[in-house]
Amino acid sequence: MVDLKLEVPVTAEVEVDAKTLAAIDRGIKAVGEGRSVPLVEVREMIPQWISKFESRNRR
Repeated sequence: MVDLKLEVPVTAEVEVDAKTLAAIDRGIKAVGEGRSVPLVEVREMIPQWISKFESRNRR
């Protein structure tokens, strides 16, 4: 796993609303089921997403 070097200590409490917590739980479940994409592949996808988004805004 990648160490994200977060500024917030792991022991710090952070308040999260129910909707955000549900989204986090769905993401954790998806990873547990093997439904994830490696970071290297995501980085390769980003230029395509940006290009697609920019072409929509030009219309």
